[in-house]
Amino acid sequence: MSFYSETSPYSGLAAKTGRLISKSLPKDGNRIYSVEVEPTIEPVSIAEVKAFAKLEYDEEDSLLEGFIKSARIASEEYTGKTFISQTILMLMDFWPGTVVELPRPPLISVTKVATLDESGTETEYGSDNYYILTSSNPGKLVLKQSVSEPINTERDYGGFLIRYKAGYGSGGEDVPSYIREGIKIWTAIIQATRVMDPKNPPPEARIFLDIARTVRVMIR
Repeated sequence: MSFYSETSPYSGLAAKTGRLISKSLPKDGNRIYSVEVEPTIEPVSIAEVKAFAKLEYDEEDSLLEGFIKSARIASEEYTGKTFISQTILMLMDFWPGTVVELPRPPLISVTKVATLDESGTETEYGSDNYYILTSSNPGKLVLKQSVSEPINTERDYGGFLIRYKAGYGSGGEDVPSYIREGIKIWTAIIQATRVMDPKNPPPEARIFLDIARTVRVMIR
């Protein structure tokens, strides 16, 4: 299971209060998220990679399977997107406000919002208190008007949970062609060189992956 941490846009603006203790949160401490349920297939198949790379033997099919998965995971990290449908679990130290951005779009659905006590027991926050915006980038969970946000006085860190599904769909054909092309190119290069830098896609693959990359734009 992979874990990712992100700086919240609300970092440094909130303090947790309750019966345990009152303190300012770390600047980068609001949220951490992980893939809880991995996809069952990959965006491209072994046959597609072999056709692209002109590989006519089967001896390395198991290796190719691992190369495809590695290229897909690295491509998701690079683009900030989720390709094939997966379940993501996000924990937050404090509730950031009316709108909560959910990493790794496109957002499909939110399956649970809850608070956690220090033994890990979940108390669900009702789905009638919020709605979601799946078309925004990233997806958003928005509290309805006149509802109270979740409150947790039982746990200082990681006390708010959001479980959600993200991805373009459950099949490889649901993933945009430029993403699939980037993964095929990166996989073929891994196969040929036996080298991979997960933080830096090869230029040939980056041309396609940059189209999908999540970039924040501030409008003044």
